[in-house]
Amino acid sequence: MGEAQNHLRAVAAATATQLRAGGVAPEALGEFVAPRRRLLGTRPARIEQVGEVWRLGVLLLRASEPAEFLGAGPSLRAHEPPPILGYTSESARERDELRHAAIRGGFAEGTVVHYASTPLGVIDEASNPVSLRHGAVVVRWAAACSLQQATELESYVRERVDLIATARM
Repeated sequence: MGEAQNHLRAVAAATATQLRAGGVAPEALGEFVAPRRRLLGTRPARIEQVGEVWRLGVLLLRASEPAEFLGAGPSLRAHEPPPILGYTSESARERDELRHAAIRGGFAEGTVVHYASTPLGVIDEASNPVSLRHGAVVVRWAAACSLQQATELESYVRERVDLIATARM
């Protein structure tokens, strides 16, 4: 297990160096803070910035040292919701509340925020999105992806970095 973790750290460090050298700007990493009761009322929910990351598909790569991979959670664009009286669905209301929570957390309008990311923890055959297959570190690029369909970490990360570089052209 230690060998896989070391390999993961080495790939993370090399990829972060490559993205920095390429001038790729990282995006915000946030943490959801639930509403809290205070003396004279309730402090509303917010998403506070806890760092910066690059999104590499199902993985997030921390921009700070030491670079490390995280499992990607949902993302949103910070937005001050307009004064709408009604929503077409409850899920639309919830999405708007999360976008507004990012604004309350201090993010500028339009900032991309990734939140609810998960540390990778122990890597084995059952872990997700990063697993072990015959001793090699692989990435399950979709929730339904079987271990046999998973892509080796280096080729997955290389493909994602190439996509970012191509999109910047």
